[in-house]
Amino acid sequence: MQLVVGRITRPHGVRGEVSVEVRTDEPDRRFAVGRVLATDPPAAGPLTVESLRWHSGRLLIQFAGVADRNQADELRGTWLTLDSAEAGPSDDPDEFHDVELIGLAVVTTSGQPVGRVTDVRHFGQDLLVIEPQPTDGVKPQPAGPVGSGPATAGPAPTGPAGRGPALSARGAGRAAADSELLVPFVAAIVPEVDVAAGRLVIDPPPGLLELAAGEPGPAGPAKAGPGGNGPAGN
Repeated sequence: MQLVVGRITRPHGVRGEVSVEVRTDEPDRRFAVGRVLATDPPAAGPLTVESLRWHSGRLLIQFAGVADRNQADELRGTWLTLDSAEAGPSDDPDEFHDVELIGLAVVTTSGQPVGRVTDVRHFGQDLLVIEPQPTDGVKPQPAGPVGSGPATAGPAPTGPAGRGPALSARGAGRAAADSELLVPFVAAIVPEVDVAAGRLVIDPPPGLLELAAGEPGPAGPAKAGPGGNGPAGN
């Protein structure tokens, strides 16, 4: 499986540098000079990191062979990926790669089925995106292809999550935004993650399961916050 470590957003300057939206907790490692990255679409790469620097909180990368703004602009929107075999497991038992979390069945502490994890979003606080359990035997239908974010098909961002590092998967086919539930990935709300059993247990505060998600957001690694568990970055 390919894991997303970043996305090229736009050119920077006139010498071929690009601004990269980071989807990993270890950017200096994942984008080290000399690192060769696969791409989505494949035709855009592979790309070799020639230099990197931080500017105003943004990661700027110069790739080998990209010498001017026009060439850099052709890479706009390209996903930078890494084979999951290169990511390696987390040393922290409370950290999980996004890709380990996506697909887990979700139940409450009382055993009530809630749904299935379809994505992990990283916005300062790690959030599990859950497709609710179908009611009356009717499965929620997707509202067409969606943008980037962890999913079962396609490349996935690397990095530990919530309760620890997480590797996110990117792809299409998520449920419509109005049928998604967002659950903070913290120990107080997610007391148990059993990847081997394919199950994640939540202890939701009153009203949490009635809150639906808004617009889909990027997927990427997440780190456990003060609450304990939570997805973590790459």
